[in-house]
Amino acid sequence: MLERIPRRLTALLSLLMVLAGLALIVWLLARLPLTGQAAQTDRNLLVGEPQVQLAAAATPSALVAPAQNAPLPPATPTPAPVVIALADGLPVGLAQAVTGLAAGDSDLLVTSSGAGRMSPGADAMGTGNVPTATLLLDWQAGGEAVYRQVYALAARFDTLFPQAEGSLVVNLWRDGAAEGALYSRMVVLSDTLPALISLLGEAGPAVQGVADVDALLNAAWADGTTLVLLPFEQLTPELVILAVDGQNPVDNRFDADAYPLLATVYAHSSGTARAQAFLERLAASGSATNRDSDRLTVLAMTGVTALVRQTAFQMDQFGPQWVAEVVGPELAAADITAVSNEAPFVPGCVTNTSAENLTFCSSPDYMAALEAIGTDIIGLTGNHQNDYGRADALVSLDIYAAAGLPVYGGGRNKKEAFAPLYIEHNGNRLAFLGANSYGPDFAWATDDGPGSAEFDLNILSATIRAVKEQDKADVVLVELQYQESYGVDPLWDQRQNFRLLSETGADIVTGVQSHVPQAVEFDDGRLILYGLGNLFFDQMWRQDTREGLIVKHSFYAGRHISTQVLTTLLYDYGQPRWTSDAERESLLGRVFDASYWPRLSQP
Repeated sequence: MLERIPRRLTALLSLLMVLAGLALIVWLLARLPLTGQAAQTDRNLLVGEPQVQLAAAATPSALVAPAQNAPLPPATPTPAPVVIALADGLPVGLAQAVTGLAAGDSDLLVTSSGAGRMSPGADAMGTGNVPTATLLLDWQAGGEAVYRQVYALAARFDTLFPQAEGSLVVNLWRDGAAEGALYSRMVVLSDTLPALISLLGEAGPAVQGVADVDALLNAAWADGTTLVLLPFEQLTPELVILAVDGQNPVDNRFDADAYPLLATVYAHSSGTARAQAFLERLAASGSATNRDSDRLTVLAMTGVTALVRQTAFQMDQFGPQWVAEVVGPELAAADITAVSNEAPFVPGCVTNTSAENLTFCSSPDYMAALEAIGTDIIGLTGNHQNDYGRADALVSLDIYAAAGLPVYGGGRNKKEAFAPLYIEHNGNRLAFLGANSYGPDFAWATDDGPGSAEFDLNILSATIRAVKEQDKADVVLVELQYQESYGVDPLWDQRQNFRLLSETGADIVTGVQSHVPQAVEFDDGRLILYGLGNLFFDQMWRQDTREGLIVKHSFYAGRHISTQVLTTLLYDYGQPRWTSDAERESLLGRVFDASYWPRLSQP
């Protein structure tokens, strides 16, 4: 037993020595960097060559120096930018969209190429940095269509027959006026000439370029033989827009594919994926046209509607929709149709055909007539709202509410009657206001009783200003039931009050009291319609009481850009039909002769 102990100690000491050696090796490894030759040293140490590798490791420079003749890693090349060249005369909206998308992107450079074309590989920026791709946007066909510019053919507002054939436009543009032609010259904005030349060819002697829209308006109003061509988004209500080949761009039924006055911007690129990716971004940005139907609103407004007396008798015979058989589809086609309805709907109303009957009511069944013309909102400024008492007036308001028809210019109490009605459609924010100056006293709303809003210039003006200042609407429309008169010329105080409301900020002021069409005018570009005449009523006793105006206002991107005037004539004590050309010329001739046109009075 004692003899075996030394041998065990000997073995234990040998093991401790081996472990100490291994610890020394690990310590040495920890002291060496594991790069370059040092990494090789580690491997050699592990395979039993410590002396050689340790000697090499003693020289620090040998540890950090790179291997001789080792290639450097290749540098990542910086791609040259894609140059986006914009030709002269491109639409402002398109140029802004391109610049905005390229902003902050060092991979894209936007420049103007002038009228010339760029070749892929050209140094468009003059920096010596030749691009890998170029993208030219211009009016020359052959590339990818990226933008459509709709142009409108227009004339001064008092044009009687606003329509033309596309061939007339082309002939006037290229060759000038033919002998005996109605129009002798064409005026355009100078910066649109490149686009129009691409569309219509080289301009002839009858074409004149002007600097801005105001100059264009002055040229149009200078005489009645001037046509103008301007981009759709720059339209102004002082011009009437002509339907060309049956297509009118301010109408919500416009078919661009059937319209000849549409110029196209094309993209010409070197075909790289980077250029194509930008075109896809441009298409997705919603900047493909200057006439986006999703930003257009068409509002139809009408004159006096009173479904009573002989009109009611005819509806009882032929059905409530009889009054709307002719004009109904046109009115219903508007995005919003506003009707000034004079008489309340009273259950149990009995038709009274007497001409002396001035206490009005309508059967609730006659709501079908309003539905047939696509009525969306009701003006309650009429002086007959309370003819059957306030209790029945409340019932009539309930009938409107049940039909989903909001009202303005009247209501269940004074607060409701004076409150604006806000309607938003396709991003266009409209505010409707109305008031009744005619009375009688019992027709006006009270603090706790229904009726129309009593006209007070101060209250109405303050409301208009509040709507504008608080940015609650883009366009304010005011409707007035003013003192009744039977002449095309408005009353003196009527003209003054309508103008004051316009100057306060109302974009359109309309009189709905007049049983005959009355004058029109513009106040710093804002439209005033003094009277629209009758829509549905039984006044067959003279020519001008049978006549009526239906106006269709177009709004785009929050602006009033155009108004179309349609003319009607009553038949059979209540059914309006479209006028003949001779009847329209007679009606509008009298209206426009009585109208005041500020641009005609300019020096």
